[in-house]
Amino acid sequence: MTFPLRAVLVSLSLWLGGCASTLPPAATPSPTPAAADNDADALPQYSEAQLPKLEMSDELMLRFLVGDIAAQRGQFGLAAEAWVDLARKSKDPRVAQRAAQLAVASGQLVLAQEATEIWIAAAPEALAARQLMVSLLLRSGRLIEAKPHLQAMFAAKPSEVAPFFLQMHQLWPKEVDRQAVLDLTLELTARYDNLPEAHFARAVGYGGAKQIDPALAELNLALKQRPDWEPAVLYKVQLLEGKDPQASAQLLAQAAKNNPQSLGVVLAQARLAADSGELVPALSAYEQVLAKNPDQLEALIGHGLVAMQLNEVAKAQRSLLRSVTLNPAATSQLAPYLGQVAEQQHQYQDAVDWYLKAGADKQALLQPRLPRLYAKLGQQAKADQALAALPVATAKEQASKAQIEAQVWRERRQLNKALAALDKAVAAQPDEAELFYDRSLYRDLAGDYAGAEADLREFLRQQPNSVNGLNALGYILANRTDRLVEADTYLGQAIAMQPDNPVILDSLGWLRFKQGKVAEAQQLLERAYRQMPDAEVAAHLAEVLAQQGDTARAKALLDEALARQPDDEVALETRQRLGL
Repeated sequence: MTFPLRAVLVSLSLWLGGCASTLPPAATPSPTPAAADNDADALPQYSEAQLPKLEMSDELMLRFLVGDIAAQRGQFGLAAEAWVDLARKSKDPRVAQRAAQLAVASGQLVLAQEATEIWIAAAPEALAARQLMVSLLLRSGRLIEAKPHLQAMFAAKPSEVAPFFLQMHQLWPKEVDRQAVLDLTLELTARYDNLPEAHFARAVGYGGAKQIDPALAELNLALKQRPDWEPAVLYKVQLLEGKDPQASAQLLAQAAKNNPQSLGVVLAQARLAADSGELVPALSAYEQVLAKNPDQLEALIGHGLVAMQLNEVAKAQRSLLRSVTLNPAATSQLAPYLGQVAEQQHQYQDAVDWYLKAGADKQALLQPRLPRLYAKLGQQAKADQALAALPVATAKEQASKAQIEAQVWRERRQLNKALAALDKAVAAQPDEAELFYDRSLYRDLAGDYAGAEADLREFLRQQPNSVNGLNALGYILANRTDRLVEADTYLGQAIAMQPDNPVILDSLGWLRFKQGKVAEAQQLLERAYRQMPDAEVAAHLAEVLAQQGDTARAKALLDEALARQPDDEVALETRQRLGL
């Protein structure tokens, strides 16, 4: 017994889904079989002339059943093969559409293209078929073959041409031939000089092919037709950034004046300011965006990273945590920064957890941080294990391991072993300047002030322009000797090189206190503490406040600092000595 194929297809129409009916801003996502199953209205209306006059044989019926049952069970590969075979035999556009959808869902793109070709042959005006074919061809880099399908789509939906051009750049696969993209773009937009979107598409094509001047010329034509048009303004800024940052800034300022509600312009201003090292304006611009859209991902990440550079650690942590909450895929890239801000806030277990979540490409950089953190947490076996895992293939790696070993011994309050590790490393590698710098710190802690000074002088002999070395020597001279004029010389050089560095501000403030310049000392230490609320800075500031009679604030500062860093030796000694 046989049945008319048309009647069978009507009874199976619930299985036939439709593609999106608009031109694709990017490669058209194909509906999943499950979505199609639940949308009976998705079946497009085809004319009688497009539907085949084919009787249903037992073999065809069996293939329909096999395909349907496989789709129901989620076996999309088997279902796709059955439906594509049916499309070959029936030439029915509805069957071909379903076959193409199943083939895409199962990742069988060759089958999907075959089914889509049958679909287009049976129903040439079906835009969904053209869209899917364009997506498949572009995915495989076959741009020339996509051209007639795109032109057919333009002819069928003229109103969609402009928005298509605006987003056409999202179509191209990552590894596409950019010159081929430009050639196709120029062909497709040739008849549309009246559309600013066409000029925009050409600009992006030229930009992708690294032809910046023609790209800028096309953007100027677009902006002549539509002044202050945001997409053209933002892309022009992007192209100018490497050539003329000042022109970029002026263009954005004018755009912001003409369109003060545009978050895209403000975001571009933030990005440009950050790239130019103007961190305070960048942070302000990011905050302006977040005030209106608290979950704008680029603004959150940019805000977090800029806040880190400005040492606004709590702000940085909030923004970066929100970023990974909204976009978990970014965790491996943002984990190193989250680990760093956690470490700065003495949240050592959180820091370890974040560092371990970092991507494989970051692990080599983060591995040296773990031994000291484990030691701080009292996890001595893990500290030793992490220390043993550090590489020692090169002289630099050997020196680095010695420095980290010393840190671990210091956390265990065994200064003698820390110094022994560094003594051994210095003897083996006297040209590694950083070893002398590190050993000076441990010698100072051990009370060997002359040895600490000698190590810093050797460090500066090898690296005479080191800000850290100048600051450290100036601080030791101010803190451990009465050679304050000499200390002033070194710290003056350091602060001239980095006037906003809170570590140097702290050293200079402490020197001014030792010189009896209490008001200036307080001003410098207040600045340092605002930027770096460290326990040792708090101890210095508390000392100045106590001398001025403000013991209440001095005590509050020390309490606050020791709540964060309960083991800080300088803050503990200062509180005990001052009786606070």
